[in-house]
Amino acid sequence: MKAGNGIRRAAAVVLAVMMAMAVVPVAMAAEKKEQQYAFTYKEQQITVGMAADTALKAFGKENKVKTLANCADDNGKDKAYIYDDFEVIITKEGKKEVVQSIRLTSGNVGTEEGIKVGDLPAAVKKAYPDAKEEAGLYTVVLGDSQLVIDCGFKNDKVVEICYEAAGKK
Repeated sequence: MKAGNGIRRAAAVVLAVMMAMAVVPVAMAAEKKEQQYAFTYKEQQITVGMAADTALKAFGKENKVKTLANCADDNGKDKAYIYDDFEVIITKEGKKEVVQSIRLTSGNVGTEEGIKVGDLPAAVKKAYPDAKEEAGLYTVVLGDSQLVIDCGFKNDKVVEICYEAAGKK
């Protein structure tokens, strides 16, 4: 009987190790997916690339919708959903509509790090020490997303914050 217990114990250890190894890739995939900037609105996190219907449902009723020409696609029409404090641009990727960008336009909403329209460049630099600055535009990248914080031509205060896919401007 003692030999049987040893085999069972060894089998249990092997099974536990195999299960732990199977969980690691799943956890890594979830962690990688979360590596992007998210705009939090009414406790909902909205990210660039997420399904448009999910984002628009979280935002509620828009004030206005504008149709925009999509230069990358002759037949494509992007849509700008205008709210009191921000705009959301929706585009098509294949057959599905996704969030292309989120533009914060007032000091009533801000980034997870607390930056809002009206803040000084010093606050931007403190919140995002790795941000690259060029002509009053502060760009900071996280995973496949980026924040572009526009401090205006005089580089004196934040006038707009844009969440978008990394590599865009």
